[in-house]
Parts: sequence; structure tokens; C-alpha cells
Amino acid sequence: MNRKIPKRIIQTGREVDQPLRNRAMMTNLKLLNPDFEYLFFDESAVQAFINQEFPQYREVFDAFRFPIQRYDFFRYLAVYRLGGFYFDLDVLLADPLTSLLEFSCVFPFEGLTLSRFLRGQYKMDWEIGNYGFGAAAGHPFLAKVIENCIRGQKDPSWVKPMMKGVPLLSRIEYVILYATGPGVISRTLAENPELAKTVKVLFPDDVCDVKNWNRFGEFGIHFMEGSWRLRKNQVLRRIEQLLEIRKIHRLLRESQKLGKTRQHDTLEGQLTLMSESTSARSNGPLVSILIPAHNAEKWIADTLNSAIAQTYEPKEIIVVDDGSCDRTLEIARRFESEQVRVVSQKQQGAAAARNNAISLSRGDYIQWLDADDLLSPDKIALQIGARHAENKRELLSSGFARFIHRPYRAEFKPSGLWRDLSPLEWLITKMGENQYMQTATWLVSRELTQAAGPWDMRLLSDDDGEYFCRILLASDGVRFVPGAKVYYRGPGLAFGGLSHIGQSQKKIEAHWLSMQLHIGYVRSLEDSKRVHEACLNFLRTSQIYFYPDRMDIARKAEELAAELGGEIGTPTLSWKFSWIKKMFGWRSAKACQHLMLKIRWTCTRYLDLALLKARTLTARQKA
Repeated sequence: MNRKIPKRIIQTGREVDQPLRNRAMMTNLKLLNPDFEYLFFDESAVQAFINQEFPQYREVFDAFRFPIQRYDFFRYLAVYRLGGFYFDLDVLLADPLTSLLEFSCVFPFEGLTLSRFLRGQYKMDWEIGNYGFGAAAGHPFLAKVIENCIRGQKDPSWVKPMMKGVPLLSRIEYVILYATGPGVISRTLAENPELAKTVKVLFPDDVCDVKNWNRFGEFGIHFMEGSWRLRKNQVLRRIEQLLEIRKIHRLLRESQKLGKTRQHDTLEGQLTLMSESTSARSNGPLVSILIPAHNAEKWIADTLNSAIAQTYEPKEIIVVDDGSCDRTLEIARRFESEQVRVVSQKQQGAAAARNNAISLSRGDYIQWLDADDLLSPDKIALQIGARHAENKRELLSSGFARFIHRPYRAEFKPSGLWRDLSPLEWLITKMGENQYMQTATWLVSRELTQAAGPWDMRLLSDDDGEYFCRILLASDGVRFVPGAKVYYRGPGLAFGGLSHIGQSQKKIEAHWLSMQLHIGYVRSLEDSKRVHEACLNFLRTSQIYFYPDRMDIARKAEELAAELGGEIGTPTLSWKFSWIKKMFGWRSAKACQHLMLKIRWTCTRYLDLALLKARTLTARQKA
């Protein structure tokens, strides 16, 4: 990774007004680094940051049991998004940080570990600390740390192996340390040897000398106030400390056999051992997450964060900017790394951007993701885990839910497509019941992708519906994976998205073309009465798009219906607009219907945004 740590210092505390000792340390940071930007986040600012920068993690943030875990999670998110150095309020620096700016990620040596898991599994007798660290914005190591914090919360059993060797009386506090604190970043370093090579660890000359622990290299010292620790009886606390000290002294003898230092020559050897022990976990199929983007500056950062936060590895992320005239490309390029690639093209449409993304991808599986949607962190992992590895023609799907500004409020409501289905049954259900699956729900093998061919650039509307019909025809069937989730920002009418047809003549014509292709595809599988009924329903539900402005298309739809042995008839309007039709005609009634829907969804959008801001304000007041 070529990006360097920017000149920025980030700190956080419940209140801006800090005790004198903390203020002195904060002032020291600023005086030693006068040309650094300084940012302090109190409780209300932390809440606002989560809502604005990482709304997809709102539920995750709130679900942490202890306040310190929320602050741990925040510090990783803040440095990941902004870049710079983070320091606890009990860290005192002795020297400027300037010489560390040449690195992309820096963490301090914490001390020798009690964890038998790290010692036995990875031959790693030490841990790194999170009381102070620095990284470039979007650094992949921090992305993996964030993933693991979420993983530890969702699956507490993942944390349990780290607890081996911890004294019984200290277990609750060590659960915190190993779920979001030094333990989780140390484990992340151990389990990701390639990422570990991008991290500069500030080792002391003698790792076995306890006087050298909890220091930010030669730059400063951590006073370990431990204000986060749980309130306990002083006698019990003293017993805990004595047990921990006794355990550490016993483990020191093991560590002394390895020598005084863990500098980079030793670390490289350890990374080799780590690589061998983790190779079984990283040899799964490569997944390419492909993101076409056009004028998505408000959403692209959240979308990329949800892609990077996928717990599954290995993965690559490719963004194709389709001639955006806002800051989409600029924002996306902040995320560039070994894992994230961003390219741009002249505006040619979503289908062209998707075809370009496919041509650049190397993955065994393709995950499509629109530039305003989000994936749950384990979406891809669950689907890869559920697949039959030997069957590359199996198409994987998942559930999805719509949201506007607050993904944590999305409601997942199953439809008839949320189950395992053959290609024929899937298409009959979709067309006969007017159902659909959102683009990002699919995980498609490279074999199926190649068999289906490119996206149809003629289709300015429903290009995804037509494309996945071809994917289905090439597949052996759909395997629905419960628990895998997609958050779909919509409807298109609220945001002016590609899926909204409106009164665009080009989109109307493209939709009619897609409909004809749909009907041809399903009839190629079975040309029976039940297929005809599904097609007739498909035509009826879409006739409103063509009537009365495009009577040429409406007549063609009637002709096709007659060929299928039925008729469509005139589309109906709800009672709210039927009287307008009688008095002023079809065009006026349809225009009023469109206007009222637009007003409704615009109001819903602003209301949702207001509720998000109200939640932020409430959090500030509680703080």
C-alpha cells in the first residue's frame, strides 16, 4: 500500500471538558505536532459520526455490551475513514510523530500475551495495542479489524479460543480486550500475514522487559489508567492482578527462550509460520465485488465500506465510474488499495460500466453491488459457505430489504422467490406474482457469468431483470441462502434511480424490449398454459407504463397477449385517480398519479432523514 499516514490526530472522550491531567496530555500532543490537524469527538460527535459516515453499522455500534467496546469500534472506524493517528487520553508523547508519516499503518507493542491461542496456534507470544495507532484512510488492515469486531459480536464463540490461558477471575474484562481491544487487532495481525506486512510494529529492544511495555515505541508512553475497567471490590481486584502477574512471570520464562527481540527479522519468520497456518482459510474462491457508479457521491463511501467489511476472503473490489459529474470518482479513489481498484470511463450507461467491471475482474464468483446499496458483513461468507463447491452452475440468492436513510430500520419480508427454485419455477413465480430480486442478492459463478454473456446496453431500464434471466437459463437452479442480507436504497422514485421509468420514452421502450425478452426466455423452457398465464399477468402489470401515451406499444402487448391465448384489457387506476380520468382524461389522471407518488416518496425521504437527525440529537442529549 503506497498511501502514507496523513497529519491528523484523533481523540475521543465522553465530554469535551476533560480533567487537568488529560488536558495537559492533549496539549502536549498538539505542541509536539503543531502542523497536524486535531479532532476531538465527544459522545454526541461520535454518535453523529456513526450516523453520517457508517449508518450500516448503527445497529452493530449500539449492540456492543460495554461502552468501551463502542469507543474501541469508533476509533477503528474514525481512522479508517479519515486517516491519521489515534491516541487514548492517557498517552503522553515525548517526540513528534513526523518520522512515522512514511508508513501506511503503525501500531505499538503492548506486551506479552496470556493467550494460549496466540502462542500455540501462531507462535506469537506478544500483542499489539490500540491505545495509540496510525494508518492511512481506507487501510485494509483496519478494514479487517473492523470486520473482526463485528464478527466477534455476532459470533461470541469466535472470541472464546483467545481466552485460553486467561485467569478465571479476569475473564469478563479479557472478553472485552479480545473482542474489540488489543486482542482482536493482534489476532487480525496473526491471521492475515499479507496484511501484517503492511503494518509497522513499534517493538522495544527487549520484549521480555516489562518496563518497555505499553510504550508507543520511543515516541511516548501509555499510563494505563484503565478507566474502562469494570467496578469491582478492591480486594477482588487485587487478587485478579496478582493472578495475572503470576501468570505473566511464568510465561516470561517461555518468551525469554525466544530471545529479547521481536524485530522485523524475527517477525518475518513468524509471518511465514502464520501464512502456513492460515493458508487453509484463504484458499477459497476469489470473489469480485463489482460496483458501477454514476453521480453517487452521497452513498459511494457507505457502499464501499460495506464491500470492504465483508468477512469473506479472498475478495477484490472494482469500482467503475461511469462519467460522474459530481465527486463520486474522487471519493471512491480515497479507498484505493491492493484490494480496491477504481477506474473511470466516459458516460455510457450502467450496462457498459458493468461490462467493463467484468472484463477487469478475476474472481471465481461475481457479487454485483449498486453504488447506493449495502451488504450485510457476512453476506458473501454465508453464500460461499452454503454453495455446493463442485457445482459451478448453481446460482446463489439472498434476502433483501428496502431503506432510505436508516438501514437499521429495514424490514426483511420474504416473497415467493425466497426459496430454492428451478429456473422455470423461478421465472413463473417472478412473472406470475409480479415479484423480483434485487441485483445485489445474487452471487454468480464465473462459469455462469461467461455462459450468460454481457449486459445488454440497449436496456436503460430493467437491464438487471433481463440479465439475470439469462443467468438463470444457464444455471441448474437457484439456491436461496437464509441470513445473507442486502440493504436496497429505494424506491427509485425517491432518488431518481435507474429503476424508475417515469415518463422517459427511452426507458419505456427499453422496458418493453426487456418484457419481450423475458417472455421469450420462459417460453424457451416450457411453452405451457401455466407459462402463458404467468406471461399474461406480466403483461397486465406493465401495461400501465405504455397506456395511453405509447399506444403503439400497448397494441403490440395486446397482440402478444392474443398469441398467448388471452387478453390484457385497459389498465385500471385506483379510485383516487379514476374520477380524474373521467373528468380530464387518461393523461391527466396518470400525471396526477405520478405527481402524488413523487410527493409521497419525497416526503417519506425527508421524514426518514429527520428521524435520523432526531436520533442523533437524542443521543447527544443522553450524553
